[in-house]
Amino acid sequence: MPAASAGRVVGIDYLRAAFSVAVVGVHLGYVFPSAIFDEQHYAEHTFGWSDFLNFYVLCLAVPAFVLISTFLYARKPADAAGLGRRLWRIARLLVFWSVALQIFRYGGFEAVKHVPRDSKELALYLLRGGNTYYYFFVDLIFVTVVTHGATRLSSPAVWGLFAASTLMVGVLPMLHRETHNLFLALNANPFNFVPFAFAGVGLARLSAAGVDRALGRVGLGCLTLAAASAILDWTAYVDPVFFQVNEYALPAYTRPSLVFLAVAVVVLALRFRWPENAVMRFMAVHSLAVYCLHPFFVDAKQKMVQVLHLNPAGAALVPWAVVLALSYAGSVVLPAFLRPELVR
Repeated sequence: MPAASAGRVVGIDYLRAAFSVAVVGVHLGYVFPSAIFDEQHYAEHTFGWSDFLNFYVLCLAVPAFVLISTFLYARKPADAAGLGRRLWRIARLLVFWSVALQIFRYGGFEAVKHVPRDSKELALYLLRGGNTYYYFFVDLIFVTVVTHGATRLSSPAVWGLFAASTLMVGVLPMLHRETHNLFLALNANPFNFVPFAFAGVGLARLSAAGVDRALGRVGLGCLTLAAASAILDWTAYVDPVFFQVNEYALPAYTRPSLVFLAVAVVVLALRFRWPENAVMRFMAVHSLAVYCLHPFFVDAKQKMVQVLHLNPAGAALVPWAVVLALSYAGSVVLPAFLRPELVR
């Protein structure tokens, strides 16, 4: 691989490593929650440093993972057979880990009892990956299909559809507020992530062409738009209706600010040369395993807090470190017992 390409792959590895750590933080609980998490006092909220960390670092993990996936797919677009193989692999990850987690939580028979009988509730249950964190794979299947189609389009059409789909993401919270349709503001709503299909294709083409100046302009433009659209997050989008689907009075992923910010950080990874780092490479290789394994350990947080008598800072950091360590250990050991593609 040429040096320039190698440097860019290393940059993506840094992102995979960083955001695998961030996604564990989201699922362990947000860091020092502000008044926006309080149904009684959310209206008194003022933006603080913990909000930046929670909503623009931790919440960026899943969008960044989706964009990295579409970018890597678009670098070497597959034919129909290749698309089928990729979707089959994602579907196996979805089914295996969601079923395994349900059995781990409830036991075999109880897991079956938790499957809804109502058709609408069943659809939401399946969309949410069985009410697990593995809804990510449902969304990834959908977005991968869109990415496959987008690779056949011209670059102006790709960027035009990126703009249109990002506008759609911006409208969804308003529609949710007016209709109270839970699907519209769900974390698992696949439409939250459609812009990343087009952004992944557009960035892959700019990267392959070596037009670093254009890539830089896209990154700077998206960073500017992220800052501008973040104003919506704390004005137009603040509403108690979002407590129906989140722990706070905001939409989680249904925000254009996250779309633009994800594109900006991926451009940063592509635009600059990053040094080889064995630790980051290890974390990147095991990033999928961390995502798949950490849900089995997150419930241990309360036990650790109680047994170790952790203060607020310790309660945020110690479980995070323990869950990551257990997940990395599982990633190293489990390929001896499971098919490697289910773990890495």
